[in-house]
Amino acid sequence: MEEEDTFNFGWIIVGVSFVILALSYGVWYSFSVFFVALLKEFSWTRSTAAGAFSLFVIIHSIIGPFVGGMVDRFGPRRVILLGSLFLGAGLALSSLIQTWMQFYIFFGVITAVGVGANGWVPNTTIIQNRFKERRGLAMGIISSGVGFGILVCVPFVQLLITRVGWRTTYRIMAFFIPLIIASMAILFLKRQPTTLCRHTEVLRSVMKDPSIIDKEWASLSWTVWRAITTKHFWLLSLFFFLGTLVTQSILTHHVAFFVDQGLETLFASYIAGMVGIVSMGGKILWGSLSDKIGREITYTIGVACTAFGITFLIGFHVLSSPIFPYFYAFFFGMGYAVSATLAPLITADFFGGRAYGKIFGTLSILNGVGAAFGAWFAGFFYDRVRSYVPFFIIMIACALFACLIVWIAAPRKISIVPGKKVLRLKRSEAVESSKKYQS
Repeated sequence: MEEEDTFNFGWIIVGVSFVILALSYGVWYSFSVFFVALLKEFSWTRSTAAGAFSLFVIIHSIIGPFVGGMVDRFGPRRVILLGSLFLGAGLALSSLIQTWMQFYIFFGVITAVGVGANGWVPNTTIIQNRFKERRGLAMGIISSGVGFGILVCVPFVQLLITRVGWRTTYRIMAFFIPLIIASMAILFLKRQPTTLCRHTEVLRSVMKDPSIIDKEWASLSWTVWRAITTKHFWLLSLFFFLGTLVTQSILTHHVAFFVDQGLETLFASYIAGMVGIVSMGGKILWGSLSDKIGREITYTIGVACTAFGITFLIGFHVLSSPIFPYFYAFFFGMGYAVSATLAPLITADFFGGRAYGKIFGTLSILNGVGAAFGAWFAGFFYDRVRSYVPFFIIMIACALFACLIVWIAAPRKISIVPGKKVLRLKRSEAVESSKKYQS
């Protein structure tokens, strides 16, 4: 009965993380529609306006190791409650801005701290600690919360901006989003994960686990400093950097790109929302699929979707076919989903354990640097050449390189995913059966 309660409560926590991520990253991705509104009111250059988002992403990432360490030490509840306070304050202050410097401080710093403390690091740490066999599925579900946030928040925020203005929209978000997040943390994030064991118990279980290939690696008690000394950490750092460089640069500028091509702002926001809804299903699909066929193959399929999606953006610029934005939303939504879902899973494959939160938070710094650089560089590139097309081609190349890095890092050499473990056991049983028959 106790095991059943633990199982059920674990999936309740998955639902809680889904909602928290949806609201937190709804703030993140709604920047693309605030971006257009701010450009109209203040006549900033695109690189200046996008720079606030770049700072937002950098701060969000820099605090990752501190958030991870606090989660490892104090648990996710206190961290998320603190984050909700920062989030509310940052959004409220953003509604009062008059200069780009104020926007950089209020949105780029304060709001970023709030999203970071509510976001990927605490929620992926919760899942890593609670799940093993179905970790990919659980991670896919909570990751789809980000897609749900894009689906609901981006069009809804654009609708609010159209009706009441961007300042009032920020005030509405400043009240309701932190309130919901804090309430869920208080109500549900009371129990601490119980799956973490002492190192001697971990070592014993590793030696008995047939799914672990590199038992020496898996038996190590990981810390941030020990992880940094490995080549796998730096390969993952480059993977994190390139993955978010591609996705966040596109997601930050796609509304502006579609408006440049003659689409209405509200319709462009609907296309952005479609990316979100596609990514919801994609994240669950990629997470569960990676548990069956492996991380590398799954990521390769997802990167192919990314490349197709960006290609349809280029095609829309050249041909202006009305169906191309829909193809873009589907393929890029799927591609974005694989990058968001597999990054924490691959990190857990290499560096699972008590220090996972801090290690993942440290890797997230490179994640944020890639996103920040991509968002800024896309605006800088456009300001210079007045076109996004060459930048899109560069992003396709970066996505393919990120895929190559995953194969070089090779999480398949550390452990077998549950689906392949079952297949391997069936094959071994068949061999044993064949031997008995022959004898």
